[in-house]
Amino acid sequence: MRQLIYLIMSIMIVFSFFSCSHPYSSLTNVNFRIDFYSGGGFTGVESGITISSQGWAKFWKKNLNSLRQTTDSVAIPSDKMLRITNLMTNPKIFSYNNKYTGNYTTYLVLAQDIQFNKISFNDSELPSNMPDVIKDLITEIKEIKK
Repeated sequence: MRQLIYLIMSIMIVFSFFSCSHPYSSLTNVNFRIDFYSGGGFTGVESGITISSQGWAKFWKKNLNSLRQTTDSVAIPSDKMLRITNLMTNPKIFSYNNKYTGNYTTYLVLAQDIQFNKISFNDSELPSNMPDVIKDLITEIKEIKK
């Protein structure tokens, strides 16, 4: 009987090291969505990237008065996903506000649970008061776009 108990406990310990979970399951405690896109100008065409906390990036294009058309999608490496997740947990992400009204505008739309923030800016000249955490997030996103 004692051997049976040891055998069962050993099996439970061994199986606890193996799981059938998604590689991002430890990162999904934070549920978020990021939209990073630019548009406007003469044509009004927008193009961008949507990143989900599940580890996917979807590239898309949107013509004036139409729906977004997905052009490509990629799985985000777990190390990059961890950096993005860590940046999304910073409270400055949702407290910073900037409204840029130019002919060609870049938008960073952040949603996490009930929090939401839409930041607009000129991508060629970031606002001087923009927090480093948002600049770092933009850098991480642009590296995915390459």
